[in-house]
Amino acid sequence: MVDREKEKLLAKIRELEDRYLSVTETSVDAIITTDSNDTILTWNKGAEIIFGYGPEIVGTPVTIIIPEKYREAHVEGVRRFLKTGIKHIIDKKVELKALKKDGTEFPVELSLSTWETPSGTYFGAIIRDISERKRTESIREDVQRMIRHDLRSPLIGITGLARMLFNSSRLTKKERKAAALIQELGEKTLGFINLSRDLFQMELGVYKLRPGRVNLVGMLNKIQEELGSLLSENEIKFMIFLAGKEINKGSEYPVEGEEDFLDLMFTNLIKNAIEASPRGSAVVVSIGTEQRGSKEYHVIDIHNSGVIPNDIREKFFDPYSTSGKEGGTGLGTHNALLIARSHGGDIRFETSEEKGTYVTVQLPF
Repeated sequence: MVDREKEKLLAKIRELEDRYLSVTETSVDAIITTDSNDTILTWNKGAEIIFGYGPEIVGTPVTIIIPEKYREAHVEGVRRFLKTGIKHIIDKKVELKALKKDGTEFPVELSLSTWETPSGTYFGAIIRDISERKRTESIREDVQRMIRHDLRSPLIGITGLARMLFNSSRLTKKERKAAALIQELGEKTLGFINLSRDLFQMELGVYKLRPGRVNLVGMLNKIQEELGSLLSENEIKFMIFLAGKEINKGSEYPVEGEEDFLDLMFTNLIKNAIEASPRGSAVVVSIGTEQRGSKEYHVIDIHNSGVIPNDIREKFFDPYSTSGKEGGTGLGTHNALLIARSHGGDIRFETSEEKGTYVTVQLPF
């Protein structure tokens, strides 16, 4: 009876070992284990492909795959952990530099874990080569830099010409107002171009917000004026409600945030709502508050009678997600979500044939 139980236990252990080996050997990531002396104990196929070393590396110090300038810090970190138990990068995902067999340094994403056994302390590392991702990020930043440079010159020219027109004595009052608006929109667009780098930092989660007091109603009225031609072209009425009552242009509603980004977020969302609205309908912005747990939020609902197409509902906030919109980039809602979350808030939506579409922005008090 005991022998049978023993056989079952051994069979179970072999099954678990086989399962572990099948997972590690088919992984595209490097999966490595080491002991407390920094000696490599296991080295999977993914590690062979990424680093260029074969099974012969087992038994050598793991510092062989760490660039020389980082080795001392690594050794000190392991020593400190073994002595104090304090974790710094263990149980976290971190980006570091690693070293291939041919001496090439390259960026990796490291997930490090540790466990104790009667025979000592062991470490497990899952390492992913992120060279391609870093290359893509670099290309994207270069493209954005070129776009900023190439767009800035004509926009500076446009705003300069608009300023000249505004100062002309031959224009009517209406024409001077139009020239002033062209200048203001040109300067605003220049500001948005400058914000593109900050949006990239938001996407990486490293942007430092510089909040201040913003009159939300004044901002929404200004956006209405700037989008006036689009509203007229589509015969769309624009209304703002505060606590259920329609408000006038002189009203104020203060929120905390970075004004340029809030402006960009609401401009994108309102423009989308206008473009999605059936001709002759209305876009309604309703401002209120909402309690969630111990926190209070400003809630800004942007409603239109249109319906978000089924094919983009799942990826509504994804970059480059658009449906049947000529010239659309699909970046407006994605950037809006980045901005809301960078402010400690969020965006959600509801859409149906009966109720139309509600895009709801939450901003903390």
